[in-house]
Amino acid sequence: MEIGFDVIGDLNLSPTDDFNWENKATSLYCIITGNISSDLRTVLNTLVHLSRYYQGIFYNIGTLEYTGVSDSQERTVELLDIVKNIPNIACLHHHVVIIDGVAIIGVNGWDQDSIIREPFATNFRRMKYEDINYLTRSVEKLQKYLDVTKILIVTSAVPKKELYFGEAPEHLYNEPIDLDYCIGYDTEMKISKWVFGTYGKDVDITLNEINYISNPHSKDEPYFAKRITIVT
Repeated sequence: MEIGFDVIGDLNLSPTDDFNWENKATSLYCIITGNISSDLRTVLNTLVHLSRYYQGIFYNIGTLEYTGVSDSQERTVELLDIVKNIPNIACLHHHVVIIDGVAIIGVNGWDQDSIIREPFATNFRRMKYEDINYLTRSVEKLQKYLDVTKILIVTSAVPKKELYFGEAPEHLYNEPIDLDYCIGYDTEMKISKWVFGTYGKDVDITLNEINYISNPHSKDEPYFAKRITIVT
């Protein structure tokens, strides 16, 4: 079976931006890597708008959605409340969705450059390691699920330094563990694709048999989804 997903990422919308997705959907399902907006009403309106064009949307909370808040957990609860009231949308925050043999795992991943000035930036390393731990435990557990043949990982942050293509922030070279640490627990080679945000350029590259994809929005030119397919 072949399953298609539209990848949308890093919309970075303000309340005054005009976002219209009419006639742009190319798949039944959509993956949003995060960074829709720092304004919750804009996040809500964007998700409601996109829900009209897809049978299912898998939304991953980005770092932008936490801009200016002092309590990251409280903001997460607010975003989860927004999503649960919109038909056809599942939030991927520390959540696994299985559809037709594909397990979709989502975490923020916490890009330090995006939150270094935020009130809770001192918790950056703890939050990042919590996400790494969640990914690792989920990948390890899914090895035993016979009905899961492929794993699709979605993160707001870039999973490894190499995917900056020589433009990685300096602080990343001091990090002992990359976000993709979980790959070492993929003993059955189920991880097929890794969709991510934050990096400002399109990426579609295969490294060690895993396809890494990024499709950031550019306000200077027309923006379209990037369609990916997974064969189960």
